[in-house]
Amino acid sequence: MPNWIFYGLVAFICFAVNTIIYKFAQQKGNFSPYYGALLFGLGAMLLFGLFFVFKPSSNFEWKSSSLALFAGVIWAIGFLAVAIAIFQKAEVARLAPIYNANTLLAVFLGIVFLKEIPDASQIFRVVAGAVLIVIGAVLVSV
Repeated sequence: MPNWIFYGLVAFICFAVNTIIYKFAQQKGNFSPYYGALLFGLGAMLLFGLFFVFKPSSNFEWKSSSLALFAGVIWAIGFLAVAIAIFQKAEVARLAPIYNANTLLAVFLGIVFLKEIPDASQIFRVVAGAVLIVIGAVLVSV
């Protein structure tokens, strides 16, 4: 198994568990989504800070660093939207498939902007998987 598949599976588990823990926290504390998102961000900063302390990197360059910062801002907006939805009593079982339909957009943008066009043997699986994700998101949201 390639390493990237292992890391993808770790992300899959962490993102699923994180949503459940966040909803438990919101239910127990009934805090605003903005405060919850701030604490969530502080938790992420703590972890990333520890990695940076123990695995320092001096590979700084403005263009890629500013793009990474912009990506973080976009991710934070997405998380804040999830936090607001949870605050408004969204059911995680219905909300998660909707926001995880992001996979479809990521596949499309990867093909268009990154030129990551699947080869002929993979195109059916990629398209079928994307279509199933959209169908699942529609089914849980209606």
